[in-house]
Amino acid sequence: MRSISGADARQFGAFLAVGLASAAVDAGTFLTLHHFGLAAWLANTIGYTLAFVVNYQGNRVIVFKAGSVPGALVRYCVLVVFNWLVSTGLVQLGLMAGLVPWLAKGVSMAVVALVNFGAMRWWVFKPRPSHP
Repeated sequence: MRSISGADARQFGAFLAVGLASAAVDAGTFLTLHHFGLAAWLANTIGYTLAFVVNYQGNRVIVFKAGSVPGALVRYCVLVVFNWLVSTGLVQLGLMAGLVPWLAKGVSMAVVALVNFGAMRWWVFKPRPSHP
């Protein structure tokens, strides 16, 4: 089994920082817009969309230094849908197992974050060999 290098640890730290920034954009936008009277569904949609942009760009440029990887945005969108399914399922399972809601959500977020790091590193932003 391969040991974790300092570069791997720095990359994972940057990944967590981008994730926290995305979460802050999402929650901050939602809370601000909802506070000023925007319907919750619309405030949530706007916050989620802005966080999507922050997360994609932050991971592409800062974390994985991927530049322009053909197909990365499509793979990222597939991953977002997969994340939603996994997150929803894990929260539901946690609640059925008797976890309090914040713990069920926290566990799902931790699992999704770990899956995301691997998926982004080895699938979404992995450079593809060019064919002549």
